[in-house]
Amino acid sequence: MNQVPLAHKTALVTGAGGGLGRAIAEQFLLEGANVVICDINQELLNDFKEKVSAGYPECTLVLETDITKEDALDEIFEKAEKMFKKIDFVVNSAGMMDRFDPVGEMEKTMWDRVLALNLTAPAMVTKRAVNSMVKNEVKGAIVNIASVAAFRGFTSGAAYTVSKHGLLGLTKNTAVFYGPKGIRCNAIMAGAMETNISKSFQQTGINMEGYGLMRQTFPEETFVSVEVEKVAKLVTYLCSDSGSIVNGACWTADGGVTAN
Repeated sequence: MNQVPLAHKTALVTGAGGGLGRAIAEQFLLEGANVVICDINQELLNDFKEKVSAGYPECTLVLETDITKEDALDEIFEKAEKMFKKIDFVVNSAGMMDRFDPVGEMEKTMWDRVLALNLTAPAMVTKRAVNSMVKNEVKGAIVNIASVAAFRGFTSGAAYTVSKHGLLGLTKNTAVFYGPKGIRCNAIMAGAMETNISKSFQQTGINMEGYGLMRQTFPEETFVSVEVEKVAKLVTYLCSDSGSIVNGACWTADGGVTAN
């Protein structure tokens, strides 16, 4: 049995310093792929270099990057192609939460920050990804990490909900246009996970009324925390030959919470 199904492939993962992004990067490495790791948090990247890259010195490219900046994105793809020749897979995993503010209490600065990182950045990464794949004649795959917030009325605030809803539209639009060119695009609508995304609350605070409404949507007795390692395996499946029949799909990965 082939133990390295993604050998000689290269994956670019945003937000890969910690949390789900890191789990995805590590899973790609376990399956034989090269990985380009992007994150804005230098402390997390240093930890990744020490604990992960040291075991895969020729298979990892670790970049401190603000993916909301156009020139930074150009640099990512230039460095990735220089080191690995091509990019086969892209995972848009970077993201941030809002404060659980409904639209009537939302500040424009928070709206702009969340949309810039959660939606505009994935769109600009995807733009460069499909152009790179077409140029290098790569039959590739893109996976967007969305959220069950994309189809539930209040699992988060207005900014986060809209950003994840928009990510599903980006997924389907990309899949339809680039599928015939050999490039697939899918989304994973993840449920609650143990990641570092909630650390932003320490700086921004939380709208307690909005948070309370979210808890009504996901009551304690039915709450499920999804394991990031299992979501990571779903990502690599969607990128693999085994997942080649899947394009334009939005997969729910929440332990069945939203099936109620």
